[in-house]
Amino acid sequence: MKRRVASHTRVLILCEGVTEEVYSKALRTAFLPRNLQRTVTVDVVRYKKNDPTSLLKEAKERKKQAKKEKIPYSDVWLFFDHDNSPHLQLVIEDALRQGFKLAFTAISLEYWFILHFEDCGKAFNSGEECLKYLKQHWPNYHKTKINHFTELGNRLTFAIERAERLEKKHTGVHILDAQPYTSVHQLIAFFRELGK
Repeated sequence: MKRRVASHTRVLILCEGVTEEVYSKALRTAFLPRNLQRTVTVDVVRYKKNDPTSLLKEAKERKKQAKKEKIPYSDVWLFFDHDNSPHLQLVIEDALRQGFKLAFTAISLEYWFILHFEDCGKAFNSGEECLKYLKQHWPNYHKTKINHFTELGNRLTFAIERAERLEKKHTGVHILDAQPYTSVHQLIAFFRELGK
């Protein structure tokens, strides 16, 4: 009699920076109960080169390698922000062609955190400007020394509602032309579904 092998889901979240990595790991812990960890693997990786072009190249390589090893990724997420990086349009178009999902924020991830405090429609010119604005609401904010997800947990519903409204407002607009923009709430929805 053949032994039944449990189906296994493997997910890759490739992060541009430390803040994205810390946040993704917190999501994994919050939404993936221990009993699911035998059938679901979420690899959260911060790539050493923190630009979107290198991130995309690395995602393609990891996807290819995982398929070769016969443990393919069911989903690949790229978690990065705008930060006025060059070649973003090409990166986004190629990522979507590859079937990758994006947790993308313009101009920086701190905009997603601002949505936890207010319905902000301001288009920031730089990550520094966005960070300064966030600190008005959250003076103790630090990019790496806190668990952002836990700290903001009681405000998450507001942030998701605000991000969804923003998304509807920008329907039909390319994400690079939609300022401000975030799709981090889609990553959270993905984790919620994964955890069921």
